[in-house]
Amino acid sequence: MSAQYLEPAHHRTHKHVLDRETGQWVTLIQYLGESDYGTVIEQKRVGLKLKLAGGELRYVCPICEEAMTLASLPVRARNVQRFYFRHQGGHSACAGENGLSARAICAKKFAQSKEGAQHKQMKLWLEQSLGADPRFSEINTEKRWKDADGIRWRQPDVQAKWRGHRIAFEAQLSTTFLHVIAERMQFYERNQGKLLWLFRELNPEDFKLSEDDIFYSNNRNAFRLTHETVALSKQHKRFALECVWYEPIDMGAYSVDESKRQTVFFDELHFDVSAAGAPRAYFFDYGAAVEALERRWKDEREASARLFQRKELERAAAQDQELRDELESLFVEFPRNWEKNKHRWAPLRARFKRRGFQLPDEIFRSDGPFYLLMAAYSAKRGQVVASGLDNFMSLANNLYDRHKNALWVFSVMMKHYNRASEMRAHGNRKKWLKRRDAYQNAWKSHDAAFAPERRFDDLLAFLFPGAPEELTSDPADVLP
Repeated sequence: MSAQYLEPAHHRTHKHVLDRETGQWVTLIQYLGESDYGTVIEQKRVGLKLKLAGGELRYVCPICEEAMTLASLPVRARNVQRFYFRHQGGHSACAGENGLSARAICAKKFAQSKEGAQHKQMKLWLEQSLGADPRFSEINTEKRWKDADGIRWRQPDVQAKWRGHRIAFEAQLSTTFLHVIAERMQFYERNQGKLLWLFRELNPEDFKLSEDDIFYSNNRNAFRLTHETVALSKQHKRFALECVWYEPIDMGAYSVDESKRQTVFFDELHFDVSAAGAPRAYFFDYGAAVEALERRWKDEREASARLFQRKELERAAAQDQELRDELESLFVEFPRNWEKNKHRWAPLRARFKRRGFQLPDEIFRSDGPFYLLMAAYSAKRGQVVASGLDNFMSLANNLYDRHKNALWVFSVMMKHYNRASEMRAHGNRKKWLKRRDAYQNAWKSHDAAFAPERRFDDLLAFLFPGAPEELTSDPADVLP
């Protein structure tokens, strides 16, 4: 049976043993691991007794620190669930964790962790590494650091001065509770000190929650010392550390964190305080890398939006031009080919309606824009369209006699397309000049008989985007 389903079978007052090598509190499940019954008997129960008999005191009660053994319930079942922790001899008065507050247990775990063999080894490596770098001074182990108020204090594992800055080095213990971490962070920040946490192992995927608390608060960087980093410190006379960090890898619209690892030197680290108020030490600036990615994504999104908008505008402009061309082609061919083309009018009218313009149900309607468009398209094409008239002079006289409200469009568009010479080539010029003076004076005096048709100004502006503003202006404001 897998040990992951176990609970202490007996003596629940002793839920843990203290591993004096690591300084960690170990549960029954952690101690048994994935072993089967026979392996537990051989390696965990008998093996522990043999080590005790040989004077090796590794697993002890975390409260009284007396030797602990693996006992068994008196049952016949050969099952790993029958085992439990018990004091050696079985007659201790120690009540285990019963009666202790959570804070008291936390303090005891923290203190015992500092006495573990691994912790002592880390402090020794740290002293050797700092001592190899001549830029560090006042190196002290387990010395009190007094608060600015002179009352409170902390006792970092090691402290030293670096270029005038006071540095606290703390070993990150897997038993460290968040409130302990937070209190130490606040203490050193309040006292203008810098803080560097050191880990035992650098496997972010396997970090416990308390290790995550520091790793993520530390800009996703973690550090540790090894035999190799100590040797490197001595070789280069620069404090060396092994560093692991997360680096955001651009996946397009999002990023994934990739673990990176490298030996670095203390003088390559950055110290600051996070937005949440946590003092940090890091080699790789994860936050800056994420911001750079987010800026890039934002720029790319904006560029994509601009490109999309430009393409939409181009598409809309192309559709608009298609509408203009279709209407112009019908006028140019009207009326001689109307029987052949009149089926095109209804769908074209529907498209104009979707675009916001209302065309009459028939192309030739006296109350519609027909004569305005005849005048405008004739000027544009350089020949009279949509009519049996032969030349511009004939068209001008026809508009004067029958469709005076189209004379302004005709006048503006003829000037815009520079058709004066074509008009002068036909008809009685003197007669026309008198008429011209007449309608210009009528415009200046706002004579209603010559008032321009204004219902289709928006349509004209749409159909002739290059036409001058005078097309939809008051003639009296334009004429000298």
